[in-house]
Amino acid sequence: MHLEVALEFSGDPAEVWRRASTIAEIPNYWHGTRSLSVLGETNGVTRAKVKFAFGGSGEAEISAVEEGRILTIDYKSGPFTGRQTVQVNDGRAVAMWDVKFRGIYALTSKWSDRHFRTGTARALERLVYGNRGREEAKSSASRPTTNG
Repeated sequence: MHLEVALEFSGDPAEVWRRASTIAEIPNYWHGTRSLSVLGETNGVTRAKVKFAFGGSGEAEISAVEEGRILTIDYKSGPFTGRQTVQVNDGRAVAMWDVKFRGIYALTSKWSDRHFRTGTARALERLVYGNRGREEAKSSASRPTTNG
C-alpha cells in the first residue's frame, strides 16, 4: 500500500516538528500505535517494539532527522513491513506510507487502505493542532489531502 496525506497549516513548523520527532510521543498522535517501547539506539536510529491498536505487534527502526525535518519509521516485522515518513515543512506536513500487509492483514488490505488514510489525516491534525486535533482543524480552512 502506498499513500500520501498532506495538511497545510499556518502555525509554527518548529512546534509541529517537535511533536512529530519526539519518538516517545508517537502513540499520542498516531492512535494506530497503542504503545512503543524503546529497545535501544545506535547512530541516531532507535529500535522499538510497537504494539498496534488493531492487534499485533512488531519491531521498527525510527529516526528523526532535523535537516529536512523528516521522521522515518521502518517497520521490520509485524502485521506490515515497510516505511512511513513524516516531513514538516514551512506550512505543510506530509505523511507517506509504503508498506506491505502480511498474514491475515493482507486479506483486508482494501479496508486497511481506507483506515490508514483516515487515521493518517487525523494524526496530522493532532500533530499540527496539538491533541485538540480535529476540533481546531474543523474550524481551519485547510483539510488534509490524500494521494496514492
